[in-house]
Amino acid sequence: MELQAVEQFLLTVTERGFGKRSSAYEYRKTGRGGQGIAGMDITQKNGPVVGAFPVSESDQIMLVTDGGQLIRIPVAGIRIAGRKTQGVTLFKVETAERVVSVTRLDDTGEEPGEEGDEGTPPATDSAPPSLLV
Repeated sequence: MELQAVEQFLLTVTERGFGKRSSAYEYRKTGRGGQGIAGMDITQKNGPVVGAFPVSESDQIMLVTDGGQLIRIPVAGIRIAGRKTQGVTLFKVETAERVVSVTRLDDTGEEPGEEGDEGTPPATDSAPPSLLV
């Protein structure tokens, strides 16, 4: 039970709109001479991976295509699957269209590192230099 409380999940999304969540415990640690770890089964049907990053159950993701379409999806609705699987359809894209960007939105709806006050300039710790006469 303790491991389930701290378990993290990785979200992987492909350019044909497929995606999946998989447990971080499925990815082993490798050394310098390692051959890498397959994170997703890549086929012509799902295309190459566009993004992979850690997510939590309360997050949402936003996918954008090269045709200008975008969709916002709650992470809780994405199936948890094994490391070497194709994933499920997250976003149906046309044959000539591709997912070009995917980002994580936390439970407040803001991107990580984004500040709430957009109209105010960022605070600085240093005072402006004084004028020398």
